[in-house]
Amino acid sequence: MVGVVQIRKARAGDIVQVARTTSRAFAADPVMRWLIPDDDEYESAWLAVFGNIARRWHATDSLWCTDDVAAMAGWVPPGRPTVELGPDDGIVEYDHPEWRIERFKAVGAALAEHTPPEPHWYLNMLATHPDWQRRGLGAALMGEVFSIADEAGLACYLETESEENVAYYRRHGFEVRSEWDLATHDTFGPHMWGMLRPPR
Repeated sequence: MVGVVQIRKARAGDIVQVARTTSRAFAADPVMRWLIPDDDEYESAWLAVFGNIARRWHATDSLWCTDDVAAMAGWVPPGRPTVELGPDDGIVEYDHPEWRIERFKAVGAALAEHTPPEPHWYLNMLATHPDWQRRGLGAALMGEVFSIADEAGLACYLETESEENVAYYRRHGFEVRSEWDLATHDTFGPHMWGMLRPPR
C-alpha cells in the first residue's frame, strides 16, 4: 500500500498517458486479446482503442487518475450518457477487420443484456501500470466514486473477465450479479462476470 495517493480528475493533456497506462494494464486481458490477439497489432492500436474511450470518459467528467497517471479509473455516470466525438476531439481512426467488428458487436450486445436496470455508476475500466500494481492505487481510485455513489444512494457496477479479478472486486464490496460467455457465430470468447456494489 502506498502512503499518500494523489487522486484527481484527468485533464485533456492526460489522455495519451491514460491510454498508454490502460493498454499496458490490459495487455493480457482475455476480452481485449480476443478482440486484438496479435501482439504487434495490439501495440500499434493502443492509442486508437484506449485513447478514444478515454476521451469519452473525459467528456462526461468521469475519468480519474493518480497524479502521475500510473493508474486510472474510467467511469460512466448514471444514465450512461453518450458522447459523440468529432475530429476536433482528436479522435483516432482505426480500420478494424470485419471479424473484429463482429466481436465488438458481440461484446456490446452481451454487456447491454446484463446491464442493471437501476441507476448506477459504471466502472468501465480500472487500470494500473504493471510496474505500480498491488500498491492500493485501484482501491484509492474506486473510493473516489464510491463516496459519490454512496452519498446519492446509488450502486456501482462493472464487468470483469477473470476469477482473480472477481475475488479482488469482492474485497471492495462488489458481488457477482450475472455470468455469461462471449461468442460470435463461429467462435467462442471469454467468460465474463457482472458485479454490483450496493450503496453503503
